[in-house]
Parts: sequence; C-alpha cells; structure tokens
Amino acid sequence: MEYLRGEIGADSEGYKRNFNEQWNKVYRGMVEVCLELGRYQDAIEYVDRSKARNLVELIATRDAYPGGVIPEDIAQQLKALKIAIYQEERRLQEEDNPDTTHLNQLRQQKQQIEPYKPLHFQAMQELLDEDTAILEWYILGDKFLTFTLTAQSFNLWTSSQEDLQQLIDWTRNYLTDYYTNKDQWRNTLAQRLEELPKILHLDEILHNLRQNFPNCQKLILIPHLLLHLFPLHALPVTTEEGKTYLQDLFPKGVGYAPNCQVLQQAQNRQRPHFNRLFAIQNPTQDLRFTDMEVEAIQSLFNPHKVLKHDQAEKAALDAETLKNAHCTHFSCHGYFNFEDALKSALILAKSEFTPPPPTDDPSRYLPLEDDKLLDLQKCLTLEDILRLDLTSCRLVTLSACETGITDITSTSDEYIGLPSGFILAGSPNVVSTLWAVADISTAIFMIQFYQTLQQQPELSVVLALRQTQTWLREATVQDLLDWVDSCEVISEKRREEMQKRLTFSYWKNKLDAKRFESPYYWAAFCAIGA
Repeated sequence: MEYLRGEIGADSEGYKRNFNEQWNKVYRGMVEVCLELGRYQDAIEYVDRSKARNLVELIATRDAYPGGVIPEDIAQQLKALKIAIYQEERRLQEEDNPDTTHLNQLRQQKQQIEPYKPLHFQAMQELLDEDTAILEWYILGDKFLTFTLTAQSFNLWTSSQEDLQQLIDWTRNYLTDYYTNKDQWRNTLAQRLEELPKILHLDEILHNLRQNFPNCQKLILIPHLLLHLFPLHALPVTTEEGKTYLQDLFPKGVGYAPNCQVLQQAQNRQRPHFNRLFAIQNPTQDLRFTDMEVEAIQSLFNPHKVLKHDQAEKAALDAETLKNAHCTHFSCHGYFNFEDALKSALILAKSEFTPPPPTDDPSRYLPLEDDKLLDLQKCLTLEDILRLDLTSCRLVTLSACETGITDITSTSDEYIGLPSGFILAGSPNVVSTLWAVADISTAIFMIQFYQTLQQQPELSVVLALRQTQTWLREATVQDLLDWVDSCEVISEKRREEMQKRLTFSYWKNKLDAKRFESPYYWAAFCAIGA
C-alpha cells in the first residue's frame, strides 16, 4: 500500500489524501495484528506512520531540496527505478517460483533516494532527552490505545469498548454545546473537562509514568482524530497532593505534535534568533484590545513590521519580510472550514463585504452572521500558507479564534489545519487556539507571554506558554491591575482603558477574585512543534 502511494505524482497531493483515507484501514489492521502478536514497538511505528503522512512527506521534500522541488537528476533516477520495478514485477508474474530479491533491491534503492524515510522505534526514543516523555493516542474500531514513550522505557495502555463509547458520547455533547449554545458550553467547560481524564484513565497512565520515570519534566502529547480538539494539557488530574492540571505536573511544560516524525523535523530546525517581528493587527477593526496587544508586543522587537487595520490586506503581505521574520504574529479573526479544510483562513482587511457577490466563482464567498460575505481570495487561506517561506522563523502565534482546530473528519488523521500550514512553511513552533477566545484575556495573555520569552531567551516556547497560563489563571483582579500599572510596554491611555475593563461591574468589589481562573480564558492556547 505504501509502495502504491509512492507511485502517485508529487503534483497530486489531493489524490494522496484520498488514498490515505481509503486505505488507512490497512494501518489499523497492522496495528491490531501487532497487538495480537505482542509486538508493541512495531504497533507504535505503524500508529505514528499513519498520522500526518502528507505533511511529513512535504516537509521532508522541502527540507531536502530548495523550494520543495526534487532536482531533475534525482527525478530521472526515481523515474528509471519506477520503470525497472514495473518491468521486474511483470517478469515475476510469469514465473512459477518467483525470486523477489532483485525487486526488493530496486525498491530499496528507490526508497533511499526519496526524501521521506519512515521513523523506527529507536529513532522515536532518540527524540527524547532524560527529562521528556511522549503520550501518543490511537483510536481503533472497538477501543483506543495510549502509548507512553521515554528515552529508556515503553508502555501500552488499552481501553475497553465502553471507554471508547464514552469518549465518543462526551465529544458529541462537547461539540453540540460549542456550536449551538456557547454560553452553556463556556459555563460548563471546567466541569466538563473533569470528565475527560476519567474516560482516558489519565490518572492510571500518569501513575505508571511517574513510577517508571519519576523525574519527568516535560510531556509531548500526540493526539488522534477527535482528541486533537481538546485542551489535554489542561485536564484536571489527581495526585497524592490533590487535584491539579496536567501541565502543572511537568515543570518544562506540555506541548503537542502531529506525530513523532513532525516532532523530529521541528527539532532539526534550530532558530536561535528572536528579534525580527512581522505582525498583523486587527484588520477588521472590531477587536477592542487587539490594538493594545500588538502595540505592546511590537515594542519588544527590533526591527518590527506591523500591518495595521486597513493596511493588513492580502496584497500587502511581503514574501521577503515573512521569510526574514523570527516571529510572525497574527492578531485577527480566524476561521476553520469543516467542509474544505484548505479554505480555512486568517481573515484580513477588506475581505468582508455586503451582498450581492460577483458571480465569477461562488465558492470563494462565505456567508457571515451579520448578513455579510467573506471573500476567501482576500484572506490568508491554508492553501496560501502552505506556499509561504518561513525559514528564519522561530515562532508563529495565531492570536485568533479557533486557529488550532484541525480536520477530524479525515479518517487518516491527516493533520490539516492552520498550524500544519505554518509548520510546513518552516516554523518549528506554532501557538494556536482551540476555541473562540476572549479579547481582553487574550491581550493580557499575549503581552505576558512575549515578555516572558524576551526576558528569559533560554526558555522554550512550551515552557513560556505554561508559565503564562499559570500566571493568568492564578492572578487576582488586584494582581492584574498592578501588572497593567507596571507594564511599561502598554501606553498610559491603554492602561486606563484596561484597568476600567478589569474592574467593570461585578469585579469592582472583587479585587481578590481570580478573574481568569476558568479554563475558558487560558486553556485554549497550545504549542505545537518542537
């Protein structure tokens, strides 16, 4: 099946995705066979190999060859080998006792010069230092698996069929509320998140991890299918000291990766510099605290280029500026298209208008809630992002709604979403959001996050994110007022506006209350990549 997939041309990525979805059952079957045979290391290899396959291959080609184009001489070698393999297959079909030695040699030669190489178990373990562990999930037809991997150990936990059904039911209720009753979803989020670790048996899995690896400092989560949608790092867990959040157990943070191979590719991108900023600022001019957010962040970088309000249109995006930026920050609206994930987009200036639309291409226009239309050709779509060159970038931050959502309708777990686009474009780290976030808390969060990164340049993105999340949820109204008052990167006018909002109405006499304690305000942010 993998050999046949390799025969599909490089210009047929859509067909490859369809092929993956149709034949992903082969991987599931291989995983189940490995489980029956007790070959658990082989099982995780097939699990990891089935995930984000297109993304892995595209990154491998881009990393191996400039522009992501295989050179003509290599392409000719591959073509000659394909012909030789085809001819040898035809010859063997006519033999009673075929000897496949030469055929296997030809296939091996072809695999050696192709950019993509499957990642084997030992290489997975080599991704991990003495402080780090991986939790990787895989959902089968009647159960789900949780693999725990460290540099020295390996463990497999298997659910019951009842656990899987509970996970499906929990997901259905979560998404129904999110899309039909936002207030109820927001008010019950903390309570709802307490149910998920019980379904995943997270306490048991973490207990086993701590027994085998008591000094674990960092955790990398590799979800599968529907699990990509949830803030797994913010799930409440039980320890001997009492209840806490998953990320609090790991002093160096909790990050995400689509699979081990993308993690390896991200780790190979060493980007030590972090002083050049490119930012998009409030292109639709309806985000009250976004201007304050970007104005504060840009003062932490030198040089910086910011496209503000009407300037932030698609035509103004400069490829050379993006190529040279160390940090790319988008403060705008985001949109995920469940019907066609490649049309998911970051909404830029002058992309919204009042009907009727031109009649040239109806598929480029999407209806908005206020009876307006969105012109996708004036937005930065996932298709556009895939063509960007971010070879100097250390971090892309998507300070917008729903930018971390991926296409869970793909049975192949092909990681299709805005983060995958920026990873393919060259960034080793992407910070994105799992739901529609609040404007005021996001602005505070982002300013503190960037201050943390700039003040402690040795910190990883994952750890800076963890520290910021802990700070935001623990801060009282008075703490936040003091922070605003002492935050030199916020102008005096903006400080007054922020302080008024923080003490508005109910909060005026609640200075000791933790204003943003709910996971709704801080748990949406997750770090994907290295």
